[in-house]
Amino acid sequence: MKKLLWTLAAVILLGYLGISSALVVPETHMAMVTQFGKPTRAIHQAGLAFKWPDPIETAVFFDKRQQLLSLEPTELVTLDRRNLVVSAFVVWRIVDPGQFLTSLRSMETAEQRLSTLASSEIGAALAARPITQIFTLNEQDFQLNEMFEQISRSANRIAEQELGIEVVTVRPNRFGFPKQNLLAIYKRMESERDRIARQYRAEGQEQAATLRAETEREVRQMRAQAQREAQALIGQSEAEAARLYAEAYQTNAEYYRFIRTLEAYNQILGEDTRLVLSADSPLFDLLFNPPEFDRP
Repeated sequence: MKKLLWTLAAVILLGYLGISSALVVPETHMAMVTQFGKPTRAIHQAGLAFKWPDPIETAVFFDKRQQLLSLEPTELVTLDRRNLVVSAFVVWRIVDPGQFLTSLRSMETAEQRLSTLASSEIGAALAARPITQIFTLNEQDFQLNEMFEQISRSANRIAEQELGIEVVTVRPNRFGFPKQNLLAIYKRMESERDRIARQYRAEGQEQAATLRAETEREVRQMRAQAQREAQALIGQSEAEAARLYAEAYQTNAEYYRFIRTLEAYNQILGEDTRLVLSADSPLFDLLFNPPEFDRP
């Protein structure tokens, strides 16, 4: 009976030693083996592994997948003293379980340290830049992506050295203004839009005045050219008429004088015109004593 008890105790002891010496590392985790609380070796490979039985060696498991940490909205100040409310997130993972266990020991502590580290880096980066490099329509002045790349590199360098954590990226998910500043911001935006509108109107009026001046100049030039051409044509016509008159006069001077006198009558005498003249007035010589001539 005594031998049976010793055998049973030995089996139980061997079972305990076997169970406490073997550990199964899941695919999504890694294990840190500690000897009396001091980290000794890390097991990154998934599968079955062995260690000294408890309490000589114990295993602590850590999730090696990427983790997402959302930062609380924080009010920060830019280089030109503009207040911004910034919300961001951090993607991170454990790369050195020994350093992580020594520095942090838990995921909750790691998230607190990462939150403080990322917020500090974001605040320092914003304090070194004016707001025009964050909110701008000019692509050359836009430095938000570059700024958060720099924040990610800086945070990763510190986290790897001190915490055993790789910061994959730090990215913003919201930029805004404090509620108490929104009214002033809206007024500044309205005044800026008014200034731009006034500038556009002034430029339009300047261009309109330039176009009107050019149009008036072209019209004056066209009118002057037309007048010169008209005067030239009138001169040519009058010269031609004078030549024709001269030829007609030379051909039959009496008939020419007669026609010209009739034209004078036509201009002097209208429908209601009344003249009181003596019968021997030279004006009526051609009427009472028409000349005799042959028509040209």
